[in-house]
Amino acid sequence: DPIIFVLWVFTAASILLWGRGVFCGWLCPFGALQELLNELARKIRIPQYELPFVVHERLWAIKYIVLLVLFGISLESMMLAEKAAEVEPFKTAITLKFDRQWWFVLYAVVLLLVNLFTRKVYCRYICPLGAALAIPSKFRLFDWLKRRKECGNPCQLCAKECEIQAIHPDGRINGNECHYCLDCQMTYHNDNKCPPLINKRKKRGKKAADPQLIPAVEVSDA
Repeated sequence: DPIIFVLWVFTAASILLWGRGVFCGWLCPFGALQELLNELARKIRIPQYELPFVVHERLWAIKYIVLLVLFGISLESMMLAEKAAEVEPFKTAITLKFDRQWWFVLYAVVLLLVNLFTRKVYCRYICPLGAALAIPSKFRLFDWLKRRKECGNPCQLCAKECEIQAIHPDGRINGNECHYCLDCQMTYHNDNKCPPLINKRKKRGKKAADPQLIPAVEVSDA
């Protein structure tokens, strides 16, 4: 299929240039479905929950374990690996549109229900494809996401706003987990929101408001 070929060529190129975030954040249909449902949940004020970062960081390992298990199974039997790959709900939710056996549907629906309370749980912790894309992402050519020395210490705004918790408390963006929503970059350039920029603007305002001192001139009696 030419469309599939072009899609995967683009995905490979984007991983080489920017990492997994382009596919996971902008191209994956199941990821988009989760995004839409979570946005709807927020609009109707369903409470949102986030795990402590120390727990969240350790749960990243699950998707790599799933990937390794699938790889090990594939070495033994491709037929069995194909069945095990149903851990990916993509086929159920997107390809077959939930028209299959009830246990597959239940699995996909449970993931989507959990996603109503915490954004993209499957993508963050379970997705073996995301793990597979993250591995070559370590060799990406460019790091386009800008940071300031104040990011992380003292400023935690972007870390708190990152909805998939891809920003470490010290301000570093984890390129293997980032989905390139670019919210942090919008904050980075917004001098009405970014605390370091706000502080700089205030300092400039104070300097401009200070009256200019007129140097005194000593006049001697003639």
